[in-house]
Amino acid sequence: MSANGNETPRQQLGITDEDFQRMGEIGAMYYEQGDLKRARTIFEGLVEVDPNSAAAHAALGALYTRTQEDELALASLERAIALDPQMIAPYVNRAEVFLRMERYEEAIADLQRAIDLDPEEKDPGANRARAIALGIHQIVQEAAEQGGDSIQ
Repeated sequence: MSANGNETPRQQLGITDEDFQRMGEIGAMYYEQGDLKRARTIFEGLVEVDPNSAAAHAALGALYTRTQEDELALASLERAIALDPQMIAPYVNRAEVFLRMERYEEAIADLQRAIDLDPEEKDPGANRARAIALGIHQIVQEAAEQGGDSIQ
């Protein structure tokens, strides 16, 4: 963008793609180690400096999903999907939120979308979606065998 005020904070600060990615990797490391406070600080900062980064919104949405801040998770994940509808992880995380909210049809649709985006079954997020879908299928199957009409 030009210097007419249309630049993102990331551009104004001169943060390169490589540096931005490195910051995301540090946030992911904290996330994986369970240091969610530091991960949150980094992910929120990444969204702040580049509000058009699908990856930053997806990472923040994953953190909110993990901390069960469902409304914040939905907002971040929906933004990530709007920015990059081919990214798998936001669909899987949003499905998890929908399951917690008992919005089963939306959860199943998101799981299906994640699976459809990975026909070669290589993406870890899509494989997680497959596992969740299998679990849902087994619960429904057991309920049907016990004479239940629906999941309570």
